[in-house]
Amino acid sequence: MVEERNPSALEKLRGDPSSRKAFLRTLGGGAAAASLTLALAACGKEKAGGNEVGGAGVATAAYGQGDAGIVNFALALEYLESDFYKQAVASGNLDGRALELAKRFGGQEDDHVTTLEGTVRNLGGTPAPRPKASFDLSSRENILITMDQLEGLGAGAYLGQADRIESKEILAAALSIHSVEARHAAVVSMMLGRPISPDGAFARPITSVDVLTQIRPFVTA
Repeated sequence: MVEERNPSALEKLRGDPSSRKAFLRTLGGGAAAASLTLALAACGKEKAGGNEVGGAGVATAAYGQGDAGIVNFALALEYLESDFYKQAVASGNLDGRALELAKRFGGQEDDHVTTLEGTVRNLGGTPAPRPKASFDLSSRENILITMDQLEGLGAGAYLGQADRIESKEILAAALSIHSVEARHAAVVSMMLGRPISPDGAFARPITSVDVLTQIRPFVTA
């Protein structure tokens, strides 16, 4: 007997126009709704190994099963971003616009942390341990480069999990956070003179395996 797979929230939305309308109202439109459109277009397409439910190399399994594991995976990344901004502001190497943005973005990452911690608990799980982080904060340029890297990684990480989330409410929260991370990345890219949309017209999802590989240099324990 073949075990039936639970459809993801994206798959349910893809087949139910009335649910899509209600979901878009929850998102509030704008960038998050655009993210949903992209994710729905990708839903059902063949995906590369490393991000399927139960597939080889799914790094979210270390954080728990199902939606709770995905939220905890996102929480670990948000912890890293939150700590980065605290350290960047305290470094004394930012001023003016860069310092203002670091304080504002840091406050928003703190809000993400609070929301995700509460979500994990509501799902009956325990929030992931906070990783010990270390960053090169020796210059304004290094800080901005790390800001750009972490925010771009955060945006791609949420998009990479969209087709694995089963709860519509959690999917809505994930895509709304994704859009904020993407806006952060765009602003920092402009400050560095880099393209604000490096992947062109469509954002690139990043698998959990690739996310953990890219944050490894920032995590000491």
